[in-house]
Amino acid sequence: MNKAKGRKNLTNRRGFVALALAALGHALPAGAAAPKPATAKAPVQRARLPRRLAADFHGHIETRLPRLRESFEAAARETGITWRMLAALAYQESRWRPTAVSPRGAQGVMMLMPVTARKMGVSNVFVAEENILGGARYLSYMKERIPKRIVDPDRTWLAIAAYNVGIGHLEDARIITQTRKKNPDHWPDVRANLPRLADPRWHSRVKHGYANGSETVQFVERVTQFAAILETSVPDPVVAQD
Repeated sequence: MNKAKGRKNLTNRRGFVALALAALGHALPAGAAAPKPATAKAPVQRARLPRRLAADFHGHIETRLPRLRESFEAAARETGITWRMLAALAYQESRWRPTAVSPRGAQGVMMLMPVTARKMGVSNVFVAEENILGGARYLSYMKERIPKRIVDPDRTWLAIAAYNVGIGHLEDARIITQTRKKNPDHWPDVRANLPRLADPRWHSRVKHGYANGSETVQFVERVTQFAAILETSVPDPVVAQD
């Protein structure tokens, strides 16, 4: 009986690890027998996108990204955020369309609201170079507002969530996470609690009220999936050696 119980506990632990990695948008590498130590590099992310969306994304890598890549790279140099992450965020926002406008009034490649664009120094939101730099600055600003004790990759994922839902709602989700005795500094725990911002039993107890947390969870997942595809599909140019 003890042996059977031990096998059950081992299965439960493995199931929990797989679930946690899935929440992060990761999958265990093929043939892996056990999770890597916390200090090891995170496993390579496996993009799991709807077939049509994945096909569109790969097509737009060829047709739309080349015109914008230089702007993403310039914004990356200023902010320290990788150009692929910025490009992935922009694709989720606008499908890399410089003239995009949302029903809520967000505009341009990075879908900046007018007040945000002004704060980030953008004079014309429909100029892709300006808009991308403004969006990169805004994401960097969100990262600065995340508590300093939180390190990457959680810091970046939380900042991307804040880019979508706002820093106030993100803090509310972190408070709910802590209330439920989970780790508010750990993205998988916050991810699990963001949808509660749409539940009156929870959003009535926090400062900023209702938010569509499930939408934010999908937003972050899609951005990380797009970034993973760019990592494997778009190489850096080869620099000739003297």
